[in-house]
Amino acid sequence: MIKALLALFVASLLAILGLVAIAGFESSPLVEPARHLSHQDIERIKRLLRRHDPRHVKKQEVRTLSLTERDLNLLLEYATPDTLNTSSQVELRPGGMKVRLTVKLPDNPLGDYMNISADLASADGRTHVEQLMLGGLALPGWLLEPLLLQGHRIMLARFDEYRIAAEAISSYRFQDDRLIVVYQLNPELVEHLQQSGKGFLFPEADSHRMLAYYEELDRITDQYASRRVSLDKVLPPLFKLAAARTAESGEPQAENRALLMALTMHVLGMNISRFIDIPRAPHKQLLHLSVLGRHDLVQHYLLSAALTVSAGSGLAGAVGVFKELDDSRGGSGFSFADLLADRAGIRLAAMATGTDQQARLLQQRMGGPLSETDFMPDINDLPEGIMELEFKHRYRDLDSKSYRIVEDEIEQRLSHCKVYSH
Repeated sequence: MIKALLALFVASLLAILGLVAIAGFESSPLVEPARHLSHQDIERIKRLLRRHDPRHVKKQEVRTLSLTERDLNLLLEYATPDTLNTSSQVELRPGGMKVRLTVKLPDNPLGDYMNISADLASADGRTHVEQLMLGGLALPGWLLEPLLLQGHRIMLARFDEYRIAAEAISSYRFQDDRLIVVYQLNPELVEHLQQSGKGFLFPEADSHRMLAYYEELDRITDQYASRRVSLDKVLPPLFKLAAARTAESGEPQAENRALLMALTMHVLGMNISRFIDIPRAPHKQLLHLSVLGRHDLVQHYLLSAALTVSAGSGLAGAVGVFKELDDSRGGSGFSFADLLADRAGIRLAAMATGTDQQARLLQQRMGGPLSETDFMPDINDLPEGIMELEFKHRYRDLDSKSYRIVEDEIEQRLSHCKVYSH
């Protein structure tokens, strides 16, 4: 009798939790996808990254991070991997904030989106959940507080990175229209995070995969007396190896991801031992890879691909635009040709880590006879070398009609590349 009652209680609890989750299913999103970055957004990201780079921290230095509502939303929009299919938004208010989250769901009869919103308030040095909304269902904060507290304790006990981050934050407060965070990073803790981060970024299985492609790149390098080689000579043997390894592992996305990360490190001259735990490899002369006769396009192409497979296409696209706008302030100038290479790299990565069918199709197409224009469109007539004042005069901002015309042309050219065609 007791066992039957216990089973009934557990079943009822699971049913209630299931109904609570389903209550968040709705036909329309609470939060729309992110819009394009403005000049001001990109400048703000640049300043934040420079000011709070943990590699430049001084011993026992206390720093203050001031985040506006827009800063928080930028972090949420562009640092969240696309694979999570989420859109989020933060609204600051005196003493707290409201957080909204929309999750795009797989096809189902109940709804296309799960919508969640939470009202948070700060008091006594802690943040409390006043109310959580799952769709139209309101859950009181007192019901959630014990669960959140227990989750915090578990994270502190099991994850050093979480504990170190929590210990580094001295205090935080909501002040007018911004969140103020006071933190202190011990350099030894930064080093610990960097070392433990290797395993976080590249688990053991991924490390073995990357090492296989790193060794294949060494073999390819030895074949060329001249180090100046077109990218279309290097990609086929690498993707043939990916297809062969996929036949054994059954994981085409993981193989493609490891390939792109290893190739990007090679192009940027980065030693793989910085990221995976192997003895530091001896320095070898690297290939000087080019596409359409330019080495810089290869860097844009592969770096955007690597960022996309590791962080999502939103962040990769933002970094690409940021680099071009930064160049317009005294560097080589804003280049739509470079942006085309960025977008091509994002397209490559999206296919490489998409569905099982897409990932295998990419291996097949890249592993066969290949020419540069199969994966990199022509850059003729795309404006380059545009300085900041000229850019603002001609295109005003990233949402202007004139800027969108050139972006649409880039997308048209990408759609005609054989590798990315449907």
